[in-house]
Amino acid sequence: MSELLTTTEIDLKHVNHLRVLANQMITEAGSGHPGIVLGAAPILYELYANQMRINPQDPGMLNRDRFVLSAGHGAALLYATLYAAGFDIKPSDLSQFRTLHSKTPGHPEKGVTPGVEATTGPLGQGLGMAVGMAMAEARQHALFPSVINHLTFALVGDGDLMEGVSHEVASLAGQQQLSKLIVLYDDNDVTLDGSKSRSDTSNQLQRFESYGWDIRHVADGNDISMIHDAIENAKLSPEPTLIAVKNIIGIHGPFENSHRAHGTPLTAKQLEDLSAVLDVQMTRFTLDENILSSIRTRIKHRLSTMPVPRKAELIAYKQQMAEIPLELPNLSEHIKSRPGRQIAGHVLQQFAKQMPQIWGGSADLVASTQAEIVGSGLFSPDNRTERNIAFGVREFGMGSIMNGIALHGDTKIFGATFLAFSDYMKAAIRLSALQKLPVIYVFTHDSLTVGEDGPTHQPIEQLMGLRLIPGVDVLRPGTAEEIASAWQFALSSKKRPTVLILSRGVIGTQGDKLSGQLAIQHGATQIVAHESPVVNIIASGSEVQLALAVSQQLQQTNRVISMPNMTRFLAQSSDSKAEIIPKDGAKNVIIEAGTTLGWQAVAGDNGLVIGIDEFGLSAKPQTLLDTFGMTTSCIVAKINQHLEK
Repeated sequence: MSELLTTTEIDLKHVNHLRVLANQMITEAGSGHPGIVLGAAPILYELYANQMRINPQDPGMLNRDRFVLSAGHGAALLYATLYAAGFDIKPSDLSQFRTLHSKTPGHPEKGVTPGVEATTGPLGQGLGMAVGMAMAEARQHALFPSVINHLTFALVGDGDLMEGVSHEVASLAGQQQLSKLIVLYDDNDVTLDGSKSRSDTSNQLQRFESYGWDIRHVADGNDISMIHDAIENAKLSPEPTLIAVKNIIGIHGPFENSHRAHGTPLTAKQLEDLSAVLDVQMTRFTLDENILSSIRTRIKHRLSTMPVPRKAELIAYKQQMAEIPLELPNLSEHIKSRPGRQIAGHVLQQFAKQMPQIWGGSADLVASTQAEIVGSGLFSPDNRTERNIAFGVREFGMGSIMNGIALHGDTKIFGATFLAFSDYMKAAIRLSALQKLPVIYVFTHDSLTVGEDGPTHQPIEQLMGLRLIPGVDVLRPGTAEEIASAWQFALSSKKRPTVLILSRGVIGTQGDKLSGQLAIQHGATQIVAHESPVVNIIASGSEVQLALAVSQQLQQTNRVISMPNMTRFLAQSSDSKAEIIPKDGAKNVIIEAGTTLGWQAVAGDNGLVIGIDEFGLSAKPQTLLDTFGMTTSCIVAKINQHLEK
């Protein structure tokens, strides 16, 4: 019978089998999202069966096409498709959808499921990561054209495009003319709560067109040939392409075209009815061997026809990507006397000479953050090899794009803004940590000393909030040597994002190279030692210099400890911590110009935490330090008062 069917009809039969298989997973789990499975199945089928150059036996193949399921709630469909394509996913894995420690979690997770390129679920961020992947491809292709030359695909839904981050990243993608980025839009006019018109009547196609995207339409999302033609045309476009695929959410199911289709699993009876409607003989978490063979044969054929990289280029690529030990730069007294952000800028230049993979930019704040590679121009459509990115005032977009660049591999990416504005990026930083991506976040203007700009620009709670994110190294170096070691640490990281917190003002010239390395390595180090102190003065960042001044004024014997990474210090064994802060009866005093909550773990029950638990004010920096008691005399008085208790 199948021999009498057209190719498109055969493809549609395969799609229907995927629809049933993915819904079988959802019904077994008792939760999931059948609406996108039924509606968007033709899109994923076309991508994997007929478009993408991938190698299921080598999911990390260097020059593979990338696909990001930004609408991450469609995970069941993605897993079923990856199984059909031949990735290391077994029927038993599909049967364990949404169960503990399975290969098939509720939303896609990078590193858990073979073939999944990005962790998605928080809507909009998948689009940002796809933009980042396309930017990384564009730069690497310009450097090594026969080694890196691939497409980046993404699937987005109405929810993705409502999220503000979609505006930020789509705008930049258009600016950058990322012609190898193809985004398919599951355009079904339904959201979780009801009709999309309840909350959004914007014209998404005109919006993307205004950004400089090529716009394509597929009038019937069930017509695989139309999807195929739209993608083929998109490959010829000099711009990124948005393909609007008109779909019906939950098509063929009991809640077709209803918001209930979004997250209502089918009952066993409804699943049987679906398989009957689609003329699919349901088997337990498997597909017919003819279907598997058809899809996998096509994938193998595309793989066999991929161009072979030029030998000299491949050698050059491997040489540039080779790991080399980074040498700490020597810092002159003149450099060390500068503000922290300027010291960091100087250090970045030295490491950029050693490591050509480094690139990055700021959220329109290069002049303030000093986070740029001097001597290189702007990455642009006219010059893809440059190393500075003009992210614009798009903090959240910058974070999600950096995640995509890191996911692509091959390069080291950094992005900078003011610490107070890190709140815009918190969701992206969280995904950096979840995906174990060595993204480098540079946050300057770290305290009240922002001054006259006032409380909107003065961070109070941000620093401790960043420390609370699991899997992130938050470094607030207090000396020039610590800044250099912090950059070295960040650039050497393989599986953890790093946040560098830098001061606007001068931090002083104290410190030496060894103590800087020890502080970053262990989270803290003694910079003023004493055999039998009464007080341990512990500080981070700019307040290290304040701690040193307090040490000199305090009549009681004391140690001074710089703690640039509180989380790393606390994670050590008791013995290791005691080597830095001995348990000899000395009382711990913490000095940090931010919220005090959290420092009790270091201070202990008898310790004193001196910080700021209210918003700042608009005034000159020194006036603010006087007002909030962050001065030598005020802190000495507080310590004396505490010791008298």
